[in-house]
Amino acid sequence: MTNRPIPYYTLPCCYEERPDGTTQMVPQSQPTTPQGQPAFPQGQPMLHQGQPTQAITGGPQDFAPITPLTQPEPLTLTSTEYLNGFLRTQLGRRVRVEFLIGTGTLLDRTGTLVGVGANYINLRLIESDDVMTADFFSIKFITFLL
Repeated sequence: MTNRPIPYYTLPCCYEERPDGTTQMVPQSQPTTPQGQPAFPQGQPMLHQGQPTQAITGGPQDFAPITPLTQPEPLTLTSTEYLNGFLRTQLGRRVRVEFLIGTGTLLDRTGTLVGVGANYINLRLIESDDVMTADFFSIKFITFLL
């Protein structure tokens, strides 16, 4: 890496002091180099420091506003792309949930889906009217009953 001087640009101050001690705002002129030359001649793109081949372009016309049509919906746990988000749309429905216990035992429970967390579901069981919390990672199948 060579030690070469980094160019700097000065912006003229936008306030001017009057002889009576007050200040007055004056129009800003174009930034200049230490030699007094214009820093960015009219019509020339401003170049990014360290990458002189890439011009910084852009104005309001180059950027689309951020709207639901121009940006994809972020994927969160409430998004229906995840099982948690989809199950939240099914709250209140009767379901049969099958769990894998150990390496080969399937156990099922039937009830009403009453809650969905980050890694669990809550079922109101049909036979006892109790609420059961089930681990998300042991669930293998969920059947939505009519």
